Amino acid sequence: MKHRFLLHDLNHTVLAVDITEMGIPKTPVESEGQKQTVPSIRFRTWSHAKEYFTKLGANSDSLVKVADSLKKTAVAVLTIT
Repeated sequence: MKHRFLLHDLNHTVLAVDITEMGIPKTPVESEGQKQTVPSIRFRTWSHAKEYFTKLGANSDSLVKVADSLKKTAVAVLTIT
């Protein structure tokens, strides 16, 4: 896996949170969880986001699925391998 993003379609913007470096904890997490800072990118439109992810190596099928999910639920996960 090269990259993994959580995407959120917010009013007039697409927020991509890069969760590539986040791993699954090896021990149980306390009820409060563990805070981590992760990088995020804000795009004005899905077209700008799509262009960026294409340059990172995302295939068109994945991008179509992400776009559909964003339209339906305003959230999506994109994994670029």
